[in-house]
Amino acid sequence: MTVTDWTFYRDGRRQTSQEYDDAVTAAREGPGFVWIKLHEPGEDDLNHIAADFGLHPLAVQDALDPRQGTKIGHYDGLVYLVLRRVRYHGGVRDAGRLTLLAGPDVVVTVSEGDPDPVAAVAERLEAQPKLIGHGPAAVLYAAADVTVDEYTETAEAFEAYLTEIEAAVFDDVSGNQAGRIYHAKRELLKLQRAIAPLGLPVRSLAQRVPDLIPAKVQTYFRGIGDHVDRLRTQLNGYDEIISSMLQANLAQLSVAQNNDMRKITSWAAIIAVPTAIAGIYGMNFRDMPELDWTFGYPAVMLLMAGLCWMLYVNFKRRNWL
Repeated sequence: MTVTDWTFYRDGRRQTSQEYDDAVTAAREGPGFVWIKLHEPGEDDLNHIAADFGLHPLAVQDALDPRQGTKIGHYDGLVYLVLRRVRYHGGVRDAGRLTLLAGPDVVVTVSEGDPDPVAAVAERLEAQPKLIGHGPAAVLYAAADVTVDEYTETAEAFEAYLTEIEAAVFDDVSGNQAGRIYHAKRELLKLQRAIAPLGLPVRSLAQRVPDLIPAKVQTYFRGIGDHVDRLRTQLNGYDEIISSMLQANLAQLSVAQNNDMRKITSWAAIIAVPTAIAGIYGMNFRDMPELDWTFGYPAVMLLMAGLCWMLYVNFKRRNWL
């Protein structure tokens, strides 16, 4: 195998004049480290690199396991970090993983999904040349920072979706929004499951790992930890908003049902008047005085119309119709 995407750093500066094998030798002898970038590699690729730097086989095995979620592990001086990525595209979507194997003289990044996050990590490090002088710990920090930024973008997109649902809940023509609210609840759970596990790895890296995490870099990881805590608090706020929207939607449905029942009751009362009068005169008793009266029919019709009109006006005034 020929490693084509790698960079050798010494004293925080990129070294471009060496071949890969020479860079491996120089990194072992120190100072400096090699950053190897792999995108969806095969098992043979990782095993070759593991042989070059003596990486623990369990770390390589975990890096190839697609079931791994966000986690951190330590293998004989090697830090193994998995970052589960998410994006919002019509919903919270799994964007793959970013796995890092970091030792004193090497960092191997194994990325999945599209777009490849390693380019953003490299760009962030190149913008802070002093930071990369701290060695492999700087790559760990930049990768975690880029991942948290992706979480933030996803949370902002999800918040816009919640705002859209909230507007629809209080829009008279939008109808029942219970389905969309429950869908938002499921999407929020996906986002919470992605973000919550990151707290432990970040807190672990904020504590000094012997010979790998310098004291200055711990401050950066504590900043990421604060960012993760703010995100979790933000998501808890979204949960309360969803619960409030569901209650408001149910209340509106109850009010709408009450209004419908008022209308039905009002029209039933209005119809009951002519029905009752027609029923009385339909009994055909012999001695009903109005039967022989010339103006009996128009008088009864006017009576029914007048009573119906009075009931209609009264219900209309009370906003029942």
